[in-house]
Amino acid sequence: MFSLYKSCCVLKINLLGFYLYPMEQINPGHWTRAFFDQSGLSDLWITILTVLADLAVLLVISFLADIFVRKIVVGIIQMVVKRSKATWDDYFFKERVFQAIAHLIPTLIIRTFLPIVFQDLPKWVAPLDKFLVLVLIYQFVVVVTRAARAAAHVVEDLETFKDKPLQTLLSVTLFLSWLIGSLAIVSVLTNTSLASILGALAGATAIFVLIFQDAINGLLANFQIVLYDLVKKGDWITFEKFGVDGDVVSIDLTTVKIKNFDNTISSIPAKAFVTDSFVNWRGMRLAKVRRIKRSMVIDLESVAFLTDADLVELRKIQRVNAYLDARELEIAEYNQKLGADKSSPVNGRHLTNLGVFRAYAESYLKEHPRVSNKHSIMVRQLAISGEGIPLEIYCFANTIAFEEYESVAADLFDHLIAAVPSFGIQLFQAPTAQSMRGGLPS
Repeated sequence: MFSLYKSCCVLKINLLGFYLYPMEQINPGHWTRAFFDQSGLSDLWITILTVLADLAVLLVISFLADIFVRKIVVGIIQMVVKRSKATWDDYFFKERVFQAIAHLIPTLIIRTFLPIVFQDLPKWVAPLDKFLVLVLIYQFVVVVTRAARAAAHVVEDLETFKDKPLQTLLSVTLFLSWLIGSLAIVSVLTNTSLASILGALAGATAIFVLIFQDAINGLLANFQIVLYDLVKKGDWITFEKFGVDGDVVSIDLTTVKIKNFDNTISSIPAKAFVTDSFVNWRGMRLAKVRRIKRSMVIDLESVAFLTDADLVELRKIQRVNAYLDARELEIAEYNQKLGADKSSPVNGRHLTNLGVFRAYAESYLKEHPRVSNKHSIMVRQLAISGEGIPLEIYCFANTIAFEEYESVAADLFDHLIAAVPSFGIQLFQAPTAQSMRGGLPS
């Protein structure tokens, strides 16, 4: 009868998904079993209740340990961090590194006491332990990634690493952390060593890259384009290498399509946007202004010091009166202090017609309603060339519409070119056949 009863117990447990070992293998001295033995229940229910009770106690202890670490230990760490003058611990606390470490404690407690809880059902220990190992791998990867972010913030504050590509290194570190963590999970699930998986993966990757290198390069380039926000649909880009100047209409896996302003369509490899140089005009559209940077060449022979008679004539130009007053006072004080001989204009300092024209041009740009006063306005000389002195106009039109922008730029230079002779300056122009013949008709 006892053998028949034990066989029935084994059959019942198999139906529930359990495996009941013979009674001799069950620990008769277990405190939970000793408690339930007094209830008069069958061995099947005593075994089930023993496991459930032990598991409940273990979970409660783990939960209390997690609360203790997170609320008390981490709280103490937070107090220490706030009082500390160092900054690195602030970054580690802000990135929740200590909280991630705290979550390891309950998992380690459960894994440590798992064989004790399931000593009546040892067949369950191995799969549950494997599951806990997977959880530990995930938690450890989280700790590493959070610590990497915190370390990146710490290094960013160091003067030595101000100009280093830390975000790129951080991205690589995060990617490798998750990759190794994923491979470790595969290693645990398949009972294969991590070294074997890495070796097989390296060989397979080499063959895969060789066959699909173009698609992979395009995919990586597309990933970098999105990650670093290099190009978006609708951006106006200029790519001199490919003769492209227009708006981006689509970004595919391996190519980027641009509609040029002459209504032609160009397809550029996505990889080129990572390896080559191009201009993205998105910043101009966001700022709602567009730069004007053009030059006119001044004839060197027309540049001269101003005489008193010249100053009288130039004072008729309202935009330069304030400039002339300030400069004349400054130059007079300087020459008097220096004791300059005014009989020769090269002694001391003197006003020039080109300098006054630069002041006039700058004043004109600042007063112009279509030029932005919130951005740089300059009238500057460039390096002298065989043609003369390039005088560059540098400002920003407060419009980005192509037609309006060109109209503003043309209006500015129309006025400045017409104003040049009033300052006794001549613009350089290459000789024509008519001028070479002395202006006489043939």
